[in-house]
Amino acid sequence: MTKLLSALSVAFLALAGCDLYYGGSNSGGGGGTAGTGYTCASNTDCASGCYCSNGVCTEGGFCTTNADCGPGYHCDTGRSSCEPGCGADADCAQGSTCQSGTCTTTCTCSNDSQAIAGGYGWCDTTRMTCMSGQNPNGTCGGEPAASCTTTETACPAGQVPLLYNGCWNGNCVAYASCNVPPDCAHINDETDCLSRSDCGTIYDGINCTKPDGTACHSGDTNCTCQSYIFAACVAKTM
Repeated sequence: MTKLLSALSVAFLALAGCDLYYGGSNSGGGGGTAGTGYTCASNTDCASGCYCSNGVCTEGGFCTTNADCGPGYHCDTGRSSCEPGCGADADCAQGSTCQSGTCTTTCTCSNDSQAIAGGYGWCDTTRMTCMSGQNPNGTCGGEPAASCTTTETACPAGQVPLLYNGCWNGNCVAYASCNVPPDCAHINDETDCLSRSDCGTIYDGINCTKPDGTACHSGDTNCTCQSYIFAACVAKTM
């Protein structure tokens, strides 16, 4: 019977908000003791379950995580209190980010290309949300900046280098997993190069000879080769 009453008391406390508290710092978290309707200068002047709005303690509800709060609210875990606004992007709904404590709408996306088309820098695929700035994981697009101190090295066939802040971040990624189309020069296999209408392939000839049967050299014309191997992918020119 005691356990049942205790459980009911906790449930009633959660429903009642900050009007019902037990005084002092034992009101369910850090902060003040003022309940609903009392004057305040900041959230910490109010009892747990309340926040300060226009100088008055206002009921927000108790919480342990953001999931306990309604849309547009986040959990101040130090005070166990739901408060308006956000403290991080994760406090906001899909398609919005936390800017200066307010959830601001950006756009929804499933890849960086969609975010870029929407006027943003990259897509947080965990939240399907368009983000400003550069993808912290790196991007397939662009060329290394002249100021880079990290020398870009060759990636395995079928992979391209990832760039961050215009420099190679030391990682390569499969062409099919690229967030945006890479420059043609970064494609190192024939199949992926041929899949791009804006790229052209260059081949090296094997056992090439001139009409008189002598071996071909650089700059020779009318050469016939026994076979060819993929050498490079380049951007097509008009």
